[in-house]
Amino acid sequence: MLRSRVSRLGLIALVGGLVACGNGGDPTGTGTGGATAGATGSTSATGTTAASSGGTGGGAHQTGKIEITVDYAGTKTGTLSVAAVTSFPPMGPPAASQSNKTPTFPAKLELIGLDPGTYYVAAVLDIGSDNPQMPGPDDLVTVTMPPVMVKGNDAPMITLTLMDKP
Repeated sequence: MLRSRVSRLGLIALVGGLVACGNGGDPTGTGTGGATAGATGSTSATGTTAASSGGTGGGAHQTGKIEITVDYAGTKTGTLSVAAVTSFPPMGPPAASQSNKTPTFPAKLELIGLDPGTYYVAAVLDIGSDNPQMPGPDDLVTVTMPPVMVKGNDAPMITLTLMDKP
């Protein structure tokens, strides 16, 4: 399992690529535009979607998923969003994302439909749920360093820990 935090400067760079993560624009969980949105892993979840490109040729295209546990021992509340991006800092929308408006910790989430490759996984707790697309000064963020490897139809398990700011 991986545990890590990201610096405030790294956070600003990362979140630019998380625009589709936690925007609350799709309450049905059906998603649009090639990014995943919605939530699973708790009773308050609203749905999950996945987008992946199909393979070419004779074989079936295998996609993987990342199973995430987000730990947080503090008392702050807000929307929890997780996302997987292929570069750091991100260039474009996440490969997969998921949000939960009322998480309980430890929160269990999955990012599904991931093509084989390496992914940076970020978790953001949007304190006050006032800006799900860009963290504010009170929001809590963590990201995997180094990235997570998805090899096919496997399911790496990671743990991300959110920490209160001093």
